[in-house]
Order: sequence, then structure tokens, then C-alpha cells
Amino acid sequence: MTPQSAQSYAGLPEDVADGYIVIGQLGRAFGVRGEVFVNLHTDSPERFLDLGTVYLGPEATPITLLSARPHKEGVVVRLEGYEDRTAVEALRGQALQIPRSDLPDLPEGENYVFDLLGLRVVAVDGEELGEISEILFTGANEVFLVNGPRGELLIPYISDVIASEDLAAGMITVHRFPGLLD
Repeated sequence: MTPQSAQSYAGLPEDVADGYIVIGQLGRAFGVRGEVFVNLHTDSPERFLDLGTVYLGPEATPITLLSARPHKEGVVVRLEGYEDRTAVEALRGQALQIPRSDLPDLPEGENYVFDLLGLRVVAVDGEELGEISEILFTGANEVFLVNGPRGELLIPYISDVIASEDLAAGMITVHRFPGLLD
């Protein structure tokens, strides 16, 4: 995972098609010619520049991406069939998706953020701590927000704390440190 300062990732909207992942969420209209601002859910804004098609809604309706350009903390895009401000305003809040199969393979030991949400977190002694409900990007490192029997816990995603990760088993094991689980 790549740190993203002062952001968090709390999961995907419910209208995401099976087998797809969200790369951004449509925001406000930008100008009067049908451009729309995209709030990014990716640490690679340049990914938008090479996309030809994006998908909307639970049916993964394909829409041709006519143009994309970086703008501040996001990207401004034009979508085929949405030629003016009024048309793109109707899309506000919708998730832009791509097929998960389009994602590049990551090096060994790296994960996509969305693969970690919902994982069980267990202490090395076997105590169930809960599930990862959100991932906070602090700039220094990611921090898991874990909801469980102890309430909300903040667990840093760093090698000193993480004992092991087993995505296939849906579990992360953490070391106990003074103050971490108190």
C-alpha cells in the first residue's frame, strides 16, 4: 500500500458490480462542457490517463472516457454521452469502476487496500480483536481501525506490530505492545 496523507478508506459503495473495484467517485461538475471532478480512490492518478472505458453502477455499465487530466487532489474527466453540466450533475456520487482483472500484479508482500478491509485481527496469543473497518492514511504509515470486543482499536500497519498476514485465511496477526491494546 502507498501512504496517502490525511485520507481514509472505509470500503466500497454498495452499488459496485461483482468483480470490479472503485478507482474514484464522481463529484461536482467542472465548468459547463460536461467535465466532472473525480475524488480518487487510487494512489495513481495517472491510471486515469490510460483508461478507455470506465464502468458505473451495479450492472457495470460501460462508459467511454473521452479525456482525463490531473486537477489538485483528483482528476477531471469527460464521459461520452454527458455533454453538459446538467448531465454530469446527475452522476454525482456514483463510483467509477474498473474490472479487478485490469489491476497489475503487486510485488510479493504488497496488498491492495480493499483486500485488507474486513480481515479479522487476532493477537499472537489468540485473542480476537475484531475486523478492519477502515484504513487511515496518516502520511507516516497506514493505521487500521479495528472494531471488536474491545471497541475501536487503532493498529499501525508496520512491521513491528504485524506478526503475519494471511489473506487467504482472512486474518492478520499482531504483536502485543504496551499501550497498543490497552
